[in-house]
Amino acid sequence: MITYTENKKIDRQKWDDCIKRCSNSSIYAYSWYLDVVCEGWSAIILNDYEAVSPIASRSKYNINYIYQPFFSRYFGVFAEYKISQELVSGFMDAIPGKFKFLEFCLNEDNLLDSKLYDLKEKKFQVLDLDRSYNAIQKEFSDNAKRNVKKAIKSGLEIRKGISSEKIVNLFKVTKGDELKVFGRSDYKTLIMLMNKCNELERGHSISVYSRGKLCAAAFFMFSEGRFTFLKSGVTEEGKAHGAMHFLFDYFIKVNSEKNYLLDFGGSSVESVARFYKNFGAKDCVYLQLKKNNLPKFVRWVKSLKS
Repeated sequence: MITYTENKKIDRQKWDDCIKRCSNSSIYAYSWYLDVVCEGWSAIILNDYEAVSPIASRSKYNINYIYQPFFSRYFGVFAEYKISQELVSGFMDAIPGKFKFLEFCLNEDNLLDSKLYDLKEKKFQVLDLDRSYNAIQKEFSDNAKRNVKKAIKSGLEIRKGISSEKIVNLFKVTKGDELKVFGRSDYKTLIMLMNKCNELERGHSISVYSRGKLCAAAFFMFSEGRFTFLKSGVTEEGKAHGAMHFLFDYFIKVNSEKNYLLDFGGSSVESVARFYKNFGAKDCVYLQLKKNNLPKFVRWVKSLKS
């Protein structure tokens, strides 16, 4: 039986055991991760945690809606076995009718072909690290190779470990303020998430210095053989000296010849995807799902504000 379950009734141990066993396990779906990025999350559960799907929801103007939280790429159905379209449809059908608006993403192992939803393909990029560094480096673009050489010639220095606060502040001042989508509470959440990953020994941070001055930093999360790039920041000086190419090159080098994947966090934005593909990363496709059951008047008001 597939049932909708409120947060307080979820067995955290059974939930996390399920996620760990899943063939499509993801760090985004662990209970501790969900507790940070979407407090009060609920879930859809098959039988005794045979398969699960997180639900992040909010309420505004007495309208309940489902959304995809910042710092999580997707949710969807997680299971130990191959996931059928029928199972995904069953989980989606189990979403309570109280949620009048849905906009969230399904993981790459979830297929759905339904006229009940607006579906849009999105992409992220992944690199297999089980080969030698030399084999991987041969697939770098000429641009990536040039930037790594430039960084070495410029005398950039790699350092392991940097505080979450410094990484987030660097991201904020070099990119976040430009994006204008993150508020103060979102930055606090990001710091909390990085600190929680470090507490559980799932966080890896790297920084790059130019003449003793911080010019780039990045944070990676680790779970079930997959490193997932979370956030980074790079100064103008760092960009000029190829600091981010240098940082990723280093990360790839120290983790090569291991049965790991490097998940670049993903982007359907062409320029960002192109940067990740500079290192030989390949596209993976997942689905964004949208459904609008808002009353017609509310839709009209919403359209005026958009």
